Amino acid sequence: MPSSSTSPARFRLPGPRLALGLLRLSTEARPSEEVAISVIHTALDAGIRLLDTADSYGLSDADFHYGEVLARKALSTWSGPREEVLVATKAGFSRPKGKWVPNGRPEHLRKSIEGSLRAFGVERLPLFLLHGNDPKFPFEETLAALGEWQRAGLLQHIGLCNVSVPEIWQAERHFSVAVVQNELSVMDRSWAKEAVLELTRRLGIPFLAHRPLGGHAKTANLLKNRAMKPLAAALHCTPHQAALAALLDLDPGIVPLIGATRCESVLSSLKALDLRLSAADRAALHERISFEPAPDALALTEPPEPPPGLRPLAPNEEPGDLPEVVIVLGVQGAGKSAQVARYTDRGYARLNRDLLGGSLDDLVPRLHEMLGAGQNRVVLDNTYPTRVSRFPVIRAAHAHGVPVRCRHLDTPIAEAFENVVRRVLERYGRLLGPEELKELSKTDPNLPPPAALSRWAACFERPQLDEGFGAVEVVPFVRRPGPPRHGKGLLLDVDGTIRQTVSGEIYPRDPADVALLPGRREVLQRWLDDGYQLFFVSNQSGVASGNVTAEAVEACFARTVELLGLPVTEIAYCPHPAFPAGCFCRKPLPGMGIFLSDRHGLAREHLVMVGDMASDQQFAESLGARFVHTNDFFGG
Repeated sequence: MPSSSTSPARFRLPGPRLALGLLRLSTEARPSEEVAISVIHTALDAGIRLLDTADSYGLSDADFHYGEVLARKALSTWSGPREEVLVATKAGFSRPKGKWVPNGRPEHLRKSIEGSLRAFGVERLPLFLLHGNDPKFPFEETLAALGEWQRAGLLQHIGLCNVSVPEIWQAERHFSVAVVQNELSVMDRSWAKEAVLELTRRLGIPFLAHRPLGGHAKTANLLKNRAMKPLAAALHCTPHQAALAALLDLDPGIVPLIGATRCESVLSSLKALDLRLSAADRAALHERISFEPAPDALALTEPPEPPPGLRPLAPNEEPGDLPEVVIVLGVQGAGKSAQVARYTDRGYARLNRDLLGGSLDDLVPRLHEMLGAGQNRVVLDNTYPTRVSRFPVIRAAHAHGVPVRCRHLDTPIAEAFENVVRRVLERYGRLLGPEELKELSKTDPNLPPPAALSRWAACFERPQLDEGFGAVEVVPFVRRPGPPRHGKGLLLDVDGTIRQTVSGEIYPRDPADVALLPGRREVLQRWLDDGYQLFFVSNQSGVASGNVTAEAVEACFARTVELLGLPVTEIAYCPHPAFPAGCFCRKPLPGMGIFLSDRHGLAREHLVMVGDMASDQQFAESLGARFVHTNDFFGG
C-alpha cells in the first residue's frame, strides 16, 4: 500500500499521531476517577491532543455520559493549553443492564447529542462520530438526521465508526465524512482487506484505528506474534511498540487509538512515535502479514457514479435481448420467484443466494465471472433491503459496462406474512413451531421465520435512481383471488374476553378455575342466529414456559365451551414462547386466522375479531378482519 495519501485531508486531527481512548477508564473494571484523570493528564502532558469518548462509555444506561464528564473534568483541571485538545464523542448505542445494543433511531441520537452538549457544556460538538450502523433501523434515515443536525449547528464535524466502504459512500451523500474509526492492528487487518483503509487514504479521511494492539484481552498475544517479535528485535523495542510503529508506518492518515488504565502504559505507547521502519523492516513485515485490500473490495473504492456510455433503460420494459442486470428485491414472501421466471424464460441467468448457498457478497464474484464471460443478462432475486447490500452488485455490473434495472416488489409485510403462512400450510398442512421453522429454514429458504421478515422491514431503504440504477420499477402487490367464500366467522380471544378465573390468575391452569364472564352467551347467540360460526383464538405461552400443560389448557377450553353452552366450531391456540415470537401462530401474527379461514371457507368480508388487547387488534388488521374491542362487543 502506498505510504502517502493521494488527496489532502479534509479534516485534520491534532497531533501527534496517537490518541487516547477513554473506554477502559469509563466502563467495566474502570479505575477511580482520580486515577483516570491522572492517566489523561499524563497523556496530555506527553503531547497527546485527541481524546476519544462516547455517551455510552459508562456502566449502563443509568451511567450515560460518564466518559464525557470525565474528559471535561480532566481538561478543566489540566494546566496545559486546553484549546489545543480535541475531544471526540460518539453516539449510537444503548446500554440496558450494561449490554451494548445498537440504536440508530433519530430520537435516541438527538437525545444523546443533547446530553453530550450538556456534559461538555458547549453548544456544538466539535467532532461527533456515529458509533455504528443499527441493523434494526434504516441507515439512510440515521445519516439524513445527522446531516440535518450538522446544518442546524449542533455538530461541527461528523465521523463514522465500524463502517464498510459502501457505508462511507452512502454517508458522503449527506455530509463530508471527517473521520473513520475502525478496528485495525497487525492481528486484525480485516478493514484493510475490505478496502476501508484504502478508501480513506484516497479521500483524505483520517483513519482512527481502535484496538491497535488487538484489544485489551489479546495484547499478550503480541509477545509471541511471528511478525512482531523480529520487528521488535530490529527496532530494539517491545512487540507492543513495534505493533504501533507498524501502523504508523503504514499510512500517515492512520492515528492509533490507545487505551490505558495506567500512566506507564501511555508513556510506553508514546515511544512508538520515535520508531522508524527501514526498507528491510517493511519487506520482512510484508512477507509475514499484508494490509493490501482484496481486488473485489478495491473496485468499490472508485466513486459511485455510473460510467459514461451506459445503455439507458426504459422503465417497465419486458425482458429482452440487450445486456442488463436485473435486481428483483422485496421482503421474504413478496413473490420474487414469479417475477424472476419472466426473465429466466427469456434466457437470463439467475443468481440467488438461497439456491447457490453462501452470502450476498459471495454472489458478486460470480456476477463478475458471468459478465466477464459474456453472460450479460442476469437476474438476481434476493431481499436486498439496504443501499449497502445493493451497492456491490451495481458496481460489478457497471465495471462491465452493463446497466442495472431494479424491480421493487412493494409487498406490505402483512401480505408477506400471509404468503409464508400459506406456503407452510400448503406443504405441511399445519402451523409449525419455532424450532421446526428454524430447522426448515436451513433447507427451505422459502419458509423464513417471522423474525427474518421483521428484520427486513425494520432496516429497509427504498431503492432510488441515485444508487446507480438505470431504472427503478415499483411493482405493487396484488393478491390473486382464490375460490369464492361465503362463510361467516367470529374469532374470539378467550382470557379476558370470554372467561376469567375464580382465583384471580391471568389464565386458568385447572378447569375448576374457569368462570364465564357475564353476558357472553346472550350476545354470542345473536351472532350464531345471524349465521356466524364461533372460533376461539388464544395465545397460551404458559405451555412453553412450563407454567401449564397442554392437556390442562385444552381441558380449560373444554370447560369454557361447556359453561358457554354454545357450539364453538374450532379452537386454535399458540403454545409457543411469548418472546421473541418465533412462530406464525402467535397473535398478532396471522397464522391461526389464515388456518381457520382456509379450513372453514370464511370470507374476509364476514370475518370479525373480538379481543381486549392490542395484539388482538393487530391480528385482525393482519387478516383484513373487522376488530371490535371486548367492552364494545359485549357491552354495547
